[in-house]
Amino acid sequence: MYTLYYLPGACSMAVHVLLNELGQKVTLENVSVPDGQPRSAAFLKVNPRGSVPVLVDNGEAIREGGAIMSYLLDKHNSPMLPKAGKERALALEWLMFGNATMHPAYAKVFFSMRNITDPAAKDQAIKAAIGQIEKLWDEVDARLAQNPYVCGKQITAADILLTVIANWSSYFPQYPVKLGANVKRLLKEITARPTYQQALKLEQVEYKAAA
Repeated sequence: MYTLYYLPGACSMAVHVLLNELGQKVTLENVSVPDGQPRSAAFLKVNPRGSVPVLVDNGEAIREGGAIMSYLLDKHNSPMLPKAGKERALALEWLMFGNATMHPAYAKVFFSMRNITDPAAKDQAIKAAIGQIEKLWDEVDARLAQNPYVCGKQITAADILLTVIANWSSYFPQYPVKLGANVKRLLKEITARPTYQQALKLEQVEYKAAA
């Protein structure tokens, strides 16, 4: 059985949903702490970086969401990650887009909210970050105008990860992120999957981005 260290609604939820998709049993460890407090000593032994997700498989810890999802999809022979060729490269490209491009774009908003004290400067920084986020979603929307999923006709891990990230806009409702019709279609489809609904219920997260 796997152990997944997570924060409710964070990028770790994509791993949670994926484990459900793969039909794998998992022990969930919520590492949430009050704002400003460090992670527990027990968790820092597992991951000194203090970040999630962390997956423990047979006593070995795997860190970084993209690596974890790729590992699981290969191990369980899932079509959500093609085995070779251009199809695999495309699936990995869009998984990394979510992990290394879209995720940091949202992180800029969270950083500004927590660290910029001057109201005018904070507002300016957040609006600039939102603008970049919307450009990224426009790119996703354009791809979804051609196919049902970002990599074509087959759902991949990237669709799950992007769906998780889209909901982070609910943490700053005063700065709404505009999403195209194709993106909203994808979000509604992915979140309707029983595997996603199960993760939302267990992590006690309300999904708002598809509204």
